[in-house]
Amino acid sequence: MMALDEAPPVLAEAKSPEFLVQSMKELLGSITKTHLDPPLTVNDLDSELFDKIKPSGEVDDYYKSSLEAAHKAVLYDIAVKQEQNPEDDQIIVDFANLMDLALICTELDLVEGLPFNLLEELFDTQTIPASERLFNYLESRVERLTVGMEGGKGKALVLLRLCNELLRRLSKAEDTIFCGRILIFLSKSFPIAERSAVNLRGEFNTDNVTIFDDIPEENPEEQPAENVDSMEIDDDIKVVEPVVDSASSDDKTKPTVNGEKPVSIDKLYTMFWSMQHDFADPTRLFNPENFQRFKDALAATMQKFKEAEKQTRESTGDSAKAEPVPPSKNPSEDSKTTPVAGTKRKREDVETEGFNPKYLTSRELFELEIYDLTFRRNVLVQAMILLDFLLSLTPAAKEKWSDPKNTNRAVQYAFTLGPEDVTPVPTLCPRAVSNKLQEAWVTKTKDHMSGYLQAEQKGKLFMRLIDTVLAREKNWIAWKTEGCHPFDIPAMKKEDVESAEVKAMNHCKAERPFPYTMGTPTLNRLWVDTGRQLHIDDLMDEDRRRVPTVESFSAGVDSDLEELKDAMFPADIDECHNNIQTKTWKALRLASGSRLHVFNRFDDRFDETRNDIKMLEEKTQEDLKPRVIATATTTTTPAA
Repeated sequence: MMALDEAPPVLAEAKSPEFLVQSMKELLGSITKTHLDPPLTVNDLDSELFDKIKPSGEVDDYYKSSLEAAHKAVLYDIAVKQEQNPEDDQIIVDFANLMDLALICTELDLVEGLPFNLLEELFDTQTIPASERLFNYLESRVERLTVGMEGGKGKALVLLRLCNELLRRLSKAEDTIFCGRILIFLSKSFPIAERSAVNLRGEFNTDNVTIFDDIPEENPEEQPAENVDSMEIDDDIKVVEPVVDSASSDDKTKPTVNGEKPVSIDKLYTMFWSMQHDFADPTRLFNPENFQRFKDALAATMQKFKEAEKQTRESTGDSAKAEPVPPSKNPSEDSKTTPVAGTKRKREDVETEGFNPKYLTSRELFELEIYDLTFRRNVLVQAMILLDFLLSLTPAAKEKWSDPKNTNRAVQYAFTLGPEDVTPVPTLCPRAVSNKLQEAWVTKTKDHMSGYLQAEQKGKLFMRLIDTVLAREKNWIAWKTEGCHPFDIPAMKKEDVESAEVKAMNHCKAERPFPYTMGTPTLNRLWVDTGRQLHIDDLMDEDRRRVPTVESFSAGVDSDLEELKDAMFPADIDECHNNIQTKTWKALRLASGSRLHVFNRFDDRFDETRNDIKMLEEKTQEDLKPRVIATATTTTTPAA
């Protein structure tokens, strides 16, 4: 780096941070823009003031460091103003103008990576509300900021670090929208095959722990005769349990597990929320004991959901018209007020306190949540995602992993889901099963859930959306298993383009005529030979297309008469007579159209050299002679 005392006095003063700060403040003060958009360009800056910032000679390291220090000094001054007056929108515009100036300097190769360094400094000094307002700048300049950005190095790392730091500071419960904006911005900035946004190792979010009330298990022998906290169920509700007396009506609507004693609502509460541990970490099900507990909990949950849906239909008549109404703890309360399921999750009721996207796991709210359609759908979709994960571990699915393209071994588990139900192995744990879990049970349960969801309100549309999401998720998993190969298709080489053009031109050329008219050489030769024998080529004679004259038959008749004189055999004589009569009839038939009046002038005088055609010619000449004389007399006589 060039020392300050080594530079000429004028040049050193022009490159000093103090001089650049003063010049930048004058330049930014000359900008009258009051809104975030449109972004600044070189043409929007005062050329004289901007020339003070630009170096007079080559851009060296001293100038780059001075320019970066000047930008940070101006940034801190604006940050101090923003802290004093946080609601002033003009300060956000001042931040945007400074960032645009840094972008212009970067585009002119005066400095490298300055905009992202300033943004990182800026967001570190701002509160969450101010950062949310400043993030509008990033969203509006995403195309300009990411020009020439390559994943995994350079400004891509700074941008990724900046956004990840923002996400760490934000609350997923209260700043959900801002978190979504950041994630959408990252998806626009980085290519779809960027590995930094992919969970390559297939790690599960085990930090997402669902906390619920710890309720001790009840001992039936020590239970009092009347429990005031238990739910009272109407006696007229129909269930799929064996008919018992009215004294045991409280147990009619309780779910059962493997045909055993009905599960109490308190035990179902613990079993239900314990499934969230399996949803957060599906590899827990590789343990046979955990898998059996999950099966029992899911079966009891499905049974309870069915009963809730059935009671809803019986109480409302149509689940599409009203929300489910759970039974009240005290029948006397029904006349006062009826609790409506789902009201606890309406956002407008908790707008001032912030919206919490996690489940409310209180024991007192458990019955109400079960009767909520949205809640049931959320839980069943979680279960379907988990079952889909188990189906990806079947022997048939794992055969695809043998493909050489599948290079990511981190998501290829050694566990295999068995093809059929297996008998539990006698162990110390009576519910333990072998490592070959039940593929048939998983498939059957998933189909059962799909049918249940389709039967509910707008269930077919909802299930179609879920199937689409699961199908796309399978494609993403397959892509991740193959090592996240890039989606971008490389540009074709110039040689390949030229070769394609030549091939296209060859295909566009006119093809030579097919040499075989009849399709094959054999058929073509057969056609030619047959035509020679049948004189088919004579059909192409031009004389066949012209109408003959009477005089054209005269020569043919004369030739036939000469052949008749030389004929020695009766067959030849008959043939000559037949030819003479045919040609004579054709000639007379043609003459009948224009010379029919001459036919009555034929005489019966016999002459061997005088046939009917010659006689027709003579009489025609005799008929034309007076007309020729009259015409000649008319033309030679002078007018009187």
